[in-house]
Amino acid sequence: MRGAQTFNTLTMVFLGFTVVIAAAYAIIFVAGPIGGPLTPEIVVVTPTPIGTLTVTRPPTWTPTVPPSPTSTRPTPTHTPTRTPRPTRTPLPTDTPTPSVTPTPTEDVCKTLELLGPPPGQKFFQYDVPVLVWTFGRPLQPNEHFDLLLDPPGAGEGSIAWADEAEPKNKNCSPFCEYQVGLNGVYSGGRFLWTVAVIRAGADRRVLGTVCSAPEPYFFLWP
Repeated sequence: MRGAQTFNTLTMVFLGFTVVIAAAYAIIFVAGPIGGPLTPEIVVVTPTPIGTLTVTRPPTWTPTVPPSPTSTRPTPTHTPTRTPRPTRTPLPTDTPTPSVTPTPTEDVCKTLELLGPPPGQKFFQYDVPVLVWTFGRPLQPNEHFDLLLDPPGAGEGSIAWADEAEPKNKNCSPFCEYQVGLNGVYSGGRFLWTVAVIRAGADRRVLGTVCSAPEPYFFLWP
């Protein structure tokens, strides 16, 4: 009985301590710690204001409206009346009189002459007749001396262009000559001959006559 009382007393004491401790924790929780080195310091931070950002906008563009064109009508200009100028009468023109009368140019074809052999000359069988003539100027590049021979009973025909056979015959101012071989080619008799100036192309085709042949000479062979 005595032991039970003692146990109850201890229980009451323990409960009392428990209640006191619980009350102390409650006070600390509600009111916070009082003093002491562990008392937290409450720091109040006041934010420093930053300078106000000013946004500058570009000035508003105002379009320039061009002035309305003013229609200006040109002042009509009167065209001056042209007065016709009097017609100029030409002065009489003097006809100049030549002081020297020009001499007419000589016909060069008149200078084409046969010189020999003399008409009627007789040759022997092995002779070679030499035909001689003259002309007043050198031949042009496309001109030729055309030798014409009329053998007995054959009729007149060209036997050679003398300047092609002998280039020296391009200029017959003093004289030109051409040898005619008859032996073994013709039969004997009376031979007429003459020469003309002709014009020919590069293909040796006769284009025309520059100077007609003079009256033929003749010789006898053999």
